[in-house]
Amino acid sequence: MKKQVIRKLIILIGAPIIGLVLLLIVNLLPNVNVYKHVYWSMDTIVPEFEDETLVDGYRATLTGNFTDCIMILHALYDHPGHSALEQSIMMYRPEFLNDPLNPDGWQPGNSLVDYVLNNNINREVSYGRYWHGYLIFLKPLLMMTSLGSLRLFFSAFQLILLCFILIELTSKGMKRVAWAFLISMPFMFFFSTFASLSLSVCFYLVIFAMYVLIRFWDKLEEKKFFFEIFLIFGILTSYFDFLTYPLVTLGYPLVFYAYRKISDTPSGEKKNFLFASTVLNSAAWFIGYGFMWMSKWLIAALLGYKGLVGNAFTTVNTRLQSAESMSRVKGFFRVIGLNLKPYLNWGFFIYLGLIILGLAAALLIKRQKDFSFKSVLTNLKTAWVILFIAIYPFIWFAALENHSEQHWIYTCRIFAISVFALSTFWVSITENRAK
Repeated sequence: MKKQVIRKLIILIGAPIIGLVLLLIVNLLPNVNVYKHVYWSMDTIVPEFEDETLVDGYRATLTGNFTDCIMILHALYDHPGHSALEQSIMMYRPEFLNDPLNPDGWQPGNSLVDYVLNNNINREVSYGRYWHGYLIFLKPLLMMTSLGSLRLFFSAFQLILLCFILIELTSKGMKRVAWAFLISMPFMFFFSTFASLSLSVCFYLVIFAMYVLIRFWDKLEEKKFFFEIFLIFGILTSYFDFLTYPLVTLGYPLVFYAYRKISDTPSGEKKNFLFASTVLNSAAWFIGYGFMWMSKWLIAALLGYKGLVGNAFTTVNTRLQSAESMSRVKGFFRVIGLNLKPYLNWGFFIYLGLIILGLAAALLIKRQKDFSFKSVLTNLKTAWVILFIAIYPFIWFAALENHSEQHWIYTCRIFAISVFALSTFWVSITENRAK
């Protein structure tokens, strides 16, 4: 027990140190090639200042250019008055436009163009409440090529990663779970993810988390390392993500965890432990996510950088508020409606119809072979835990009404968890297990 506690503390304490060192290293890299490649990317960036969509009229297919410009500015910005340590903590970026409608400097697109073309500064803003860990990959990539070339690479790379997970699941004898995973991807708007730097982060983290669990399941089981691995998933999400739709990095691996636990245990054995371990792993993710986020603020305070802690707590408090001008209950239903909105069109209706027909056909075929309603009832006694995970998006939306209302065009992707959970639930209740 003592060793397990020490192991968890080492992960929690070591993560911020490693994260800060990596940012220090990347902020020491020269910006000459980054500047050149961003300059070449202007024709791509400028038309998308207002979060251009890949499919006109469907806002959830946005490229996320507003936030991407912030990310590129942080990769590009270099001021001789700031040390690498100060920049890593405070995350300054230039803002030139003295627009009374945007006193806080929220015009990253125009500011990026001004900085690239003029390369001078008349004011700065700080965005230090996030870790901005994406810079350890983004800056080296921008040192090599332009944003347009990166998008071409991402379109191929993300498709390969998706196929890689499907192959891993199939090779482990989980072909039907591979289908469940694939079915859920359109609900994460996978087809447009390649075009956005900010909105692709959580996709990469989901792939990483799934691969770790699929590939190293036996070792994780042997070492009883599941709490720690979900702790790490939460830490990585906090480090790399911009508070986009982070819950997917918990929901996806948690669904797979529950399925494997159910599948590996003979049907005659009790699995009362599963609900408790599911909640415990969820707590581990939130502990890792929250601690890693707050550690950035604490490091800033210890090093004497003022203002960051207050700014961070103000923002967190705002995000936890109810939807604007509404009670908590009314706000919840408004948020659910907004986040379901991207799926209420014939594109998804047709897709859902095909899924239902496919599942019905598969069920009829299976019934003729080795299916029985008795086994379904038996499996339901444990598979209900997967249904519990399916409601996680609703819990998230209830807790973060403000954020989920303002940013529904991408927080809607959290519903992919529910689709994966429901599909995996179907797989779990319709399979025969060893008696």
